[in-house]
Amino acid sequence: MHAFANPSGNTAMAKKAPKQAHKSQEEKHDQHFYDTFMLVLGILVAFAIGMYYLANGIADRTPGAYEKGTSTDEQIIDKRLAPIADVQIQGDSKTQMAQAAPAAGGGGSAPKSGKDIWQGTCSGCHASGVLGAPKIGDKSAWAPRIAKGMDTLKQHALKGFNQMPAHGGNPALSDDDVVKALEYMVGQSK
Repeated sequence: MHAFANPSGNTAMAKKAPKQAHKSQEEKHDQHFYDTFMLVLGILVAFAIGMYYLANGIADRTPGAYEKGTSTDEQIIDKRLAPIADVQIQGDSKTQMAQAAPAAGGGGSAPKSGKDIWQGTCSGCHASGVLGAPKIGDKSAWAPRIAKGMDTLKQHALKGFNQMPAHGGNPALSDDDVVKALEYMVGQSK
């Protein structure tokens, strides 16, 4: 006789008993896993809610934490965060507007000096030395460039060189304007 045989001699019933016991064991295991998972999830949710209220309580007690600054403070911050240059790519909507503006003025404006052009375009990089641009007035940085001659410098300014785009990134400038700005920078850096 089999170990699981019942006294009545029905072996089919005897084979079902271990399967039911095994199934019951799996259900217990699954229930234990589910209970543990829900407990851990509940603890994590309670912890997150507690941290939220703790952070809000600390923030409410911090004096002036959410007060908006004065308009002067905001202007100073805006100025500090403003971009140092504005590179315009030919075909860009800003470029097209910049090129259309002088034409719409009718009759043209007064010629700009090299200093005015430098302040409007070149100072974005040459005032602070961005991307390796030589700072205006820095004689040691300009000396090797000036030694190459004005023709080379003009070609670099007009066509671009290393990280410097052609026309200093402002295609609205004429070649003469670019040369005026270059001559101003060289004059300040000799």
